[in-house]
Amino acid sequence: MMKKISLLISFFITISTLGLYSQTKSVQDLIQEGVDLHDAGEYEEAIERYNEALELDSTLIDAVYEMSLSYLALKDFENASIYSTQVINSDDETLSTGAYAVKSEALAEMDSVDKAIELLNEGLEKNGDGYLLNFNLAINFFKIGDIDKTLEYVKKAIDLDKSQSGAFLLNAYALNDVGLWVQSILSFQMFLLLEPDSRRSKNAFDEMLQIMRLKKSAEPVERSFIQQQLRRRDSIEQIDDIPPLTNENGLNRSLVYNAITTTLDSLEKATEELEEFTAFKAVNMEMMKVLESESKGPKEGIFWTFYIPFFSRIAHSNYYDTFCRYISVSYFPESFEWWEQNPESAINFVIWFEKGDNI
Repeated sequence: MMKKISLLISFFITISTLGLYSQTKSVQDLIQEGVDLHDAGEYEEAIERYNEALELDSTLIDAVYEMSLSYLALKDFENASIYSTQVINSDDETLSTGAYAVKSEALAEMDSVDKAIELLNEGLEKNGDGYLLNFNLAINFFKIGDIDKTLEYVKKAIDLDKSQSGAFLLNAYALNDVGLWVQSILSFQMFLLLEPDSRRSKNAFDEMLQIMRLKKSAEPVERSFIQQQLRRRDSIEQIDDIPPLTNENGLNRSLVYNAITTTLDSLEKATEELEEFTAFKAVNMEMMKVLESESKGPKEGIFWTFYIPFFSRIAHSNYYDTFCRYISVSYFPESFEWWEQNPESAINFVIWFEKGDNI
């Protein structure tokens, strides 16, 4: 009799365990379905899946976090804030940074940028230094026009992770706005290397051409990160204006400016109709020669220790022409055509860019 009872208990334990495993698997499947729907742009359907998962297990904080992301994508900032707050209060270490980022973005979109900045600082104290929260702080300071703070935090973000294109784009904007136009050009190019073919890539290349004196524009180029253009029309330097040429952090900017103008003059004299891409490629090369020469000797700072060595290496490589096509693919139709007709060259450049000469 005791043996039969023991077998029955064992049977019920086994059935209960299998049922729990099945429920857990079902819950995780629902969350994954939600993530897939979110990635496909089906945000409302994704939220439905997360709610189904939470009905089975209300403690699933990862479902709550994913729901906050979907509400943010729907621009339902109130709910994005509510659900990200739940994640923050849960003290889940793996999701905390992301939740602070979601809530801060929701607050900023609800015109509470000061609260967003305060929250992000709290997130940094709680989670330690990281790319995402420093980058979001930089964005929020950029929104309120505090360019010095923008540069402070975007520099931290770049130091922490140089694989994120957005930080280089924001850095380029901020550098241009404070008159550090040479540094801005290289930051734009770093962004374009990491993200060559998006809408904001086209706008970034457009603004870079203006800085390089290769394009006239009476209006500011549309920028990312801000709802409205912060730069006034009368603050935009025209192509005939002379940019700041004073020495900046050991750089003689007049040498760079002279290289640009001299190269353009020579090209215009040599041809009746100068193609914009040809001008860009030539001017950029001459500019890099000056920067490489100026970098000799003891110099400090990321501009000297990272940007100039990085782009000098490309300029001296067999990939310079490919590089120019690659970063201009969203702007010049002929670059896009080249990319379509020479996929192997583009792929080889990307491999070289990622792995270096030892491939």
